[in-house]
Amino acid sequence: MKKSEKIKLEADQEDNDLKALGLYTKVLREQRIENFETNWLPKLKEGHICEKSTNQSYVIYSKRFGVIDFFPKTDKCLFRKTQKRAKPGLQWIVKNLILNK
Repeated sequence: MKKSEKIKLEADQEDNDLKALGLYTKVLREQRIENFETNWLPKLKEGHICEKSTNQSYVIYSKRFGVIDFFPKTDKCLFRKTQKRAKPGLQWIVKNLILNK
């Protein structure tokens, strides 16, 4: 059972509405990271160097864009060279890194 499924079951059983809302937010974040790790990370590793960082982000080394920090839970990319962010990050990665090798 995935972590997002466990949290969803916990949220379904919660009586307090505000606490349940917070748990559903956690479910969405966990689903984002699970989707990235299962579907997109293997494709990304085919053409780029990608490693997991200590703060639940992934560091992607690209010749064209430089070093990119991707935060899958919040769906943001941080470009270290220009200190700019891209959101939605996964959509940007798919469009610019995976499809345009």
